Amino acid sequence: MSRSVLDRLKDIVHSAELTARHAAGLDALALATADRQRDAALFRIAVIGEAAAHLPAEVQALAPEIPWSRVKDMRHHLVPAYWQVDFVIVAQTITQDLDPLKTAAKRLIEFVERSER
Repeated sequence: MSRSVLDRLKDIVHSAELTARHAAGLDALALATADRQRDAALFRIAVIGEAAAHLPAEVQALAPEIPWSRVKDMRHHLVPAYWQVDFVIVAQTITQDLDPLKTAAKRLIEFVERSER
């Protein structure tokens, strides 16, 4: 069963919020060694990448400030190459990239909801 654009945007917001919660206060070293928090954060980042990969280009174009290809690529770095995850990059992603992505996704949700009326 396919998910709608609105569902995928909501998945991005929800996963960004959960990632921030799971990894709160953890630097790269702590994230690499805190099994539960690490696994939860990595799963949610993978969900974000998967959801972003299925957003239509026209929707992505409405948030040009988001490097969508990098969002999608993050999943591809985490899942197939799980044994060589760079936790410095993961920690930077969590602290620097999730809030702008969440903000953009919320804006896109509002746009999609308005256009569906």
